[in-house]
Amino acid sequence: MSHEQQEAERLLAGLESGSMDTGTAQNIAEDLDPVMIYVIVSFLRATYPASDPAATPVLERVVAMTAKDPAIIRNCKLGEQDPISRWFESEYSFKEFRGRSPELIALITDKLES
Repeated sequence: MSHEQQEAERLLAGLESGSMDTGTAQNIAEDLDPVMIYVIVSFLRATYPASDPAATPVLERVVAMTAKDPAIIRNCKLGEQDPISRWFESEYSFKEFRGRSPELIALITDKLES
């Protein structure tokens, strides 16, 4: 498993569970490929819609990570425009990876490395 894949899985799990502080999340996000940042943020937004009672703390952590660092937001927007993100969204849905986030990260990592 690549270092970026490990860090992406760590960031996603930390944001989802609350086991990671904002500073650590920002540091990891700053080093990830823009596609990976976009995928993580989009996955959390899709699998935790505002109507879900469990969504509030997860989405608050995402906002806290992105609000203090404009570079993360900029990279997320770059990742959204990348052909890999467009490919993923044409073939899959983020919701289908709920409970299977390591598979999502592995799929994106494979595509980034190919």
